[in-house]
Amino acid sequence: MPWCSRCGTGLSQHEIVTEGYQEITHPSITLRFRLKDRDDESLLIWTTTPWTLTSNVAAAVGPELIYVKVRHGDEMFYLSKGTLHMLRGEYEVVEQLRGKDMEGWIYEGPFDEFPAQVESGSPDAHRVILWDEVGEEEGTGIVHIAPGCGAEDFVLGKEYGLPVIAPLDEAGTFVDGFNWLSGTKEKGSAEPIFANLEEKGLAYKVEDYTHRYPVCWRCQEELVFRLVDEWFISMGEQLDKPYEEVTEDEKQSNLRHQIIEVVVNETHWYPGFG
Repeated sequence: MPWCSRCGTGLSQHEIVTEGYQEITHPSITLRFRLKDRDDESLLIWTTTPWTLTSNVAAAVGPELIYVKVRHGDEMFYLSKGTLHMLRGEYEVVEQLRGKDMEGWIYEGPFDEFPAQVESGSPDAHRVILWDEVGEEEGTGIVHIAPGCGAEDFVLGKEYGLPVIAPLDEAGTFVDGFNWLSGTKEKGSAEPIFANLEEKGLAYKVEDYTHRYPVCWRCQEELVFRLVDEWFISMGEQLDKPYEEVTEDEKQSNLRHQIIEVVVNETHWYPGFG
């Protein structure tokens, strides 16, 4: 769910769509996911939410997208053909393939040493999976997947049976199992995460990125996505007809129209234009 760590509550999709987007600049990172059994070869990954890298379990590619293997200095990188502008300096394309040809490749995660990763079994599960929603509008055409940090990731994780790692509590603080990050706020975690990835030799580049990002309509806090247990009350199906045509039987099985009935027919408004 979209979650405000300041208010300590989830927000509905309606609240976000109608009230909650702003143009915000965040530091983004492009980094290496080193492929196992392939010397000096890496997937090139891009994200604007570095805190989610702590809970990565898979990398998704578009099955029909064209990907390239490029020689860049002493390394080999994989990214989609339409995102070669993400590279710095000179490079040489040495191979071309489709995303579906990469399915099942295994890699080393950026934070496999964290107890939360070890306990989930994620280090043994890191692999390339297929996802039709992967595009080239931004990033490298390879999407890092963290089912405990995003709605789409969560659905995809269920489809593939991926481990789920939920790193944040309701106050937006890293829970136990994340070593030096445990007890710290997600907000402000980017710089230490960048420094750690740089020390490991995984960081490729960091640069600012401006995009539309959801915020809390109450307090303007930037939202995160949390895996939570929540109950929802169904208001019933939206009936594709004017209110006046809704039958009594339909009203009885539809809370939405019962509320409308009270508001429209049983409430006296002062002043009347209410």
